[in-house]
Amino acid sequence: MRMKLACGVAFAALMIPAAALAQSTGSIEAEEGDAIVVTGSRGPASVDGIQVPDTPKARAVLTQELIERRAPGQTILDTINLIPGVSFTNSDAYGGSGGQIRIRGFDGNRIALTFDGIPLNDSGNYAIYSNQQLDPELIEQVNVNFGSADVDSPTAAASGGTVNYRSITPTDTMSAIGVYSHGTNNMNRAFGLLNLGTLTSSGTKAWVSASTQKYNQFRGPGTIYKQQYNGKVYQPIGSNGDFVAVAAHYNQNRSYFYSNPTYANIRARLTGVNSTLPTNATGTTASAANPYTLDLNNSDFDYVFDDTSSTYRYDYNCDLQSNPGGAGSQTDRNSCNNIYATAFNPSNTGNVRINSRFGLTEKLLFTFDGAYSFTRANGGGSTLLAETDANASPITGTNTNGTYTQQYRPITGTFGRLGAGTATGVDLNGDGDRADFVRVYFPSNTRTQRFTAIAGLRYQFNDDNLVRIAYTWDRARHRQTGEAQLLGNDGRPLSPFSALDGKGASPVLDAAGNVFQKRNRLSYAILHQVSAEYRGGFFDNTFKVALGIRAPFFRRNLNNYCYTIAGQSSDAYCTSQTPAQVAALDASSTAITLGAPYTNRIKTYNEVLPNVGFTYNYTPAISMFGSYSKGLSLPRTDNLYGFDDVSISPVSATQPEKTDSFDLGLRYTDRLIQAQVAGWYVGFKNRIISSTVLLEGGGTLSVDRNVGNVKSHGVDASVAVKPLRWFSLYGFGSYTIARLQQDATDPLSGRVLVPTAGKFVVETPKWQYGGRAQIDFDPISVGIQAKHTGDRWISDINDLKSAGYTLVDLDARLGLGFAGLNRTFLQLNVSNLLKERYFGNLSTVANAFPYTIGGTTTNAAGPRVTFGAPRTFIGSIHFEF
Repeated sequence: MRMKLACGVAFAALMIPAAALAQSTGSIEAEEGDAIVVTGSRGPASVDGIQVPDTPKARAVLTQELIERRAPGQTILDTINLIPGVSFTNSDAYGGSGGQIRIRGFDGNRIALTFDGIPLNDSGNYAIYSNQQLDPELIEQVNVNFGSADVDSPTAAASGGTVNYRSITPTDTMSAIGVYSHGTNNMNRAFGLLNLGTLTSSGTKAWVSASTQKYNQFRGPGTIYKQQYNGKVYQPIGSNGDFVAVAAHYNQNRSYFYSNPTYANIRARLTGVNSTLPTNATGTTASAANPYTLDLNNSDFDYVFDDTSSTYRYDYNCDLQSNPGGAGSQTDRNSCNNIYATAFNPSNTGNVRINSRFGLTEKLLFTFDGAYSFTRANGGGSTLLAETDANASPITGTNTNGTYTQQYRPITGTFGRLGAGTATGVDLNGDGDRADFVRVYFPSNTRTQRFTAIAGLRYQFNDDNLVRIAYTWDRARHRQTGEAQLLGNDGRPLSPFSALDGKGASPVLDAAGNVFQKRNRLSYAILHQVSAEYRGGFFDNTFKVALGIRAPFFRRNLNNYCYTIAGQSSDAYCTSQTPAQVAALDASSTAITLGAPYTNRIKTYNEVLPNVGFTYNYTPAISMFGSYSKGLSLPRTDNLYGFDDVSISPVSATQPEKTDSFDLGLRYTDRLIQAQVAGWYVGFKNRIISSTVLLEGGGTLSVDRNVGNVKSHGVDASVAVKPLRWFSLYGFGSYTIARLQQDATDPLSGRVLVPTAGKFVVETPKWQYGGRAQIDFDPISVGIQAKHTGDRWISDINDLKSAGYTLVDLDARLGLGFAGLNRTFLQLNVSNLLKERYFGNLSTVANAFPYTIGGTTTNAAGPRVTFGAPRTFIGSIHFEF
């Protein structure tokens, strides 16, 4: 297609094949025809790294020019918090502890994240792990698709849209960059990038990089440590833009969780201090009809924050009573159960990626992207085991001993899990008796190996018309185990991944010599997808259309080597007992239903997903755009293990979530202004929540189920202005309404379990707005940005919400050219400049206060809120040679 002259498209997309507005190479090549350059022969393609691309889909783009101004090492998901409709809450000021993202009311499990076209969402629960992303210095650009995916997207979770970022391309000349940063909480980070330049006569070029970062938590004990290694080789082929690029990435995190208060903790801490809290201990003065807003003044917030007791602050030291043990009974019931060392989140992740483009003829183009990815990670945790099965907590009734619930007390005449069906238990600590209660490290380990391939053909009929087809294949092998391991005397794990596969130090063994674990399963998440797209330009290319369709075929192959526990998707009954012994336990009056181990249980999901869009240029500066796309998010693979479809079945199978997304907007783009306003509507069908239902004959089952529709609509707007070479200004705002349309009901009786009809979606602010200003007077450059995040509901029934907050960040640079260091500068970043007190991440619940429905009273749940990071200073020196 002919390129139109107007402001607002990525200059990098035109100059560098690996950096463009879409995710896969095929989508990049298709969209280059729609790329627009600035009106006239001069002028910026963006306003200091903020772009408004002229595409049919609602999309926003940030480039390295802005990304590099943020705090060194910061996750890219924090940077896109400047985009309207995006709400990201960071667990700390440096990004190494993760965070939560929502886009137009959709949570991270419903948003697809890709890196050079390769999917990054967890293949089991579709979660996004923001602390495992590429070093920001290596990201050429990031773009956000609202409520839609490209036609070749390899994702099972994109009903809320996609976030795509792409790595930089090697330069022709040799150069090096070194950055050292030091900040609050003893943060130290070093980053190095070596561009090797052109290495061969055929134009081969490459870069390699490494970084390391370590800092203390801003509250409580624990450190965050991260190291990352990257490399890329780029081989141009001929002179028409063909290339092959091969890249590698490895990231290692060793981080500890922050300990944060529940609402009840806050109430208890402020009793007699803050009279605005609900007046009685249960909080029954608050309800869905009379909701309460958690909005602490500065002194009350500091009073809660400064509590150094162990109520909601991890202990640094502990003394494990069972180690070394001795005569009689020792118990770890109150020992090392609150130590930070087991609130641990280790992860090793990496990938090898390939992107390529081949012009087969003047009109026919072939693209191929592929990757191998791997993950090893767990979320830490400890539990208490009784050395004698008979001393373990009962299956039903009061958990008097505080032991691992699924250890189970055996029925008369049998032996339990530790006894392996042949003994009364095991001497875990080696003190010669079986009278002890021993605390053990008990994480949920996950190992994933994933292969992805995206192949596409594009045929260009003429300057104004093209078609493309693509085939996408994605296969993830998702291995999940839960091995127990003895702790050291100080309560610390002996290895980060426990006794993985029984090979780690000091595994907990049952009487049969097998590793005691809480799950043992293998999943294959497989996608085959075909897609097609037509792009055309009409009326002298002032009217452009994009018509696409993708047909994904998803397959889930499930293997559970332990017994399924009804309603438990994260736990199982893994035992060395015989099937007859398990059957006797299952048949007892104090048991719950157990499903036998199985292999090759198959779930399939197929769908046809159209997307269409248009742009119409009234003038070179003014255009209208609109789009419709159908989205899809599947039931999470992990949650399928809560039943086995034989002895344990949901009343009806959970259906995939589907969305119909509509956008209509206007853009104004010229040399001085880039502005966009868009109205949108999303119809959400088959929303999935986890609910507890009554079973025939008694008992309960917690399963994923569909609760009906969610209707969302809103307006997003942004304007970027650079009236002077030394000054730029950017402002944005979004208004979002997202409401559930139906109550959550019992699928057997139709009884309403949770009255969610008409309630606002949790964690979703109705209002967000902010902006950024930047001044550049060589050698000084200063930027300041602010964002207000409105009130967010914590509970599904909307009886408790967290008050809104405003964060202000500062970045400033001093170039050292006056000292003869032309490519060296000092940078200062200050996050939360005004020291705002706020709660960031929210642990949402069905209800925060008791409510009665159908004569049944539901007790108050315990929502947990995360302290927002206080004011943080980071100083950096950036060398470039």
